[in-house]
Amino acid sequence: MSNIHRMGQPRVVARRWPWMMSGALGLALFSHTASLPSGFLAAQHLAAPSRQAPLAAAEAPTLCRIPAQALAPALQALSKDIARRFHVAESAAVGITHAAFTAGRIRGVDPMLVLAVAAVESKFKSRAVNPVTGATGLMQVMPQWHQDKILKLGGDPAMLLIEPNITVGTAILADYLDAEDGNVEQALARYLGTAGGIHYTKRVQNEMQHLTKVVSRT
Repeated sequence: MSNIHRMGQPRVVARRWPWMMSGALGLALFSHTASLPSGFLAAQHLAAPSRQAPLAAAEAPTLCRIPAQALAPALQALSKDIARRFHVAESAAVGITHAAFTAGRIRGVDPMLVLAVAAVESKFKSRAVNPVTGATGLMQVMPQWHQDKILKLGGDPAMLLIEPNITVGTAILADYLDAEDGNVEQALARYLGTAGGIHYTKRVQNEMQHLTKVVSRT
C-alpha cells in the first residue's frame, strides 16, 4: 500500500443501512437473541440506497441470517481458518476476528469486509510495517494521514496492536463508504489510495467470498 489514504477525509454522512444490519452481528457477542441479520457479502456488493430517505426495515433485501447460537462457532471457524491459511497464532486470530466484529458493529461496517481488507493488506501480520510508506499493522494504516483517529487510541505505537489498528482501519473504511454512498469498489479504491484499484478490489472481494463460505459451513 504505497500511497494509502492520501485522498483526504470524506464528508460525514449518514450510516449505511446494509452495513448497520451486518454490524448488528457484533451484539451477539454480548447478548442472546433468536436471530440476527448477518449482512455477509460475497463477491458482489449491495447497491446503496438513497440517503435522502432511509429504507424501512421491511424494504431491506433478504440477507443471510445466522442464528445467535451459531455465531460463536462461526467466529471460531473464522479464527481457525485465518490461523491456518496465514500462519498466525490461533489466539491472535481469535483477537483479530473479535476486534473486526466489534469495530464493524460500532461503525456499521460489514466485519467480513474488515477481515478481508486485513487479509489483503497485511496477511494478518499485526506488526507489519511498510518501510517505504510507513503503512502500519493489520490494516496498514498510514499514521501521518489519520492522526485524528490514532491519537485517541494511544498514538502511532498503538497501530501495532490488534484492536486499535482494526478500530482505526474500520473507521477509515466507514468514512470512505460514506463518501462513496456505500459503493464498496470506490471505497476500496480510496483505501488503497494508488493505482491498481481494480485488482485490489477483486482480491478483497475474493477473500470476503472465502470467509463467507467458511461461515456457511458451520
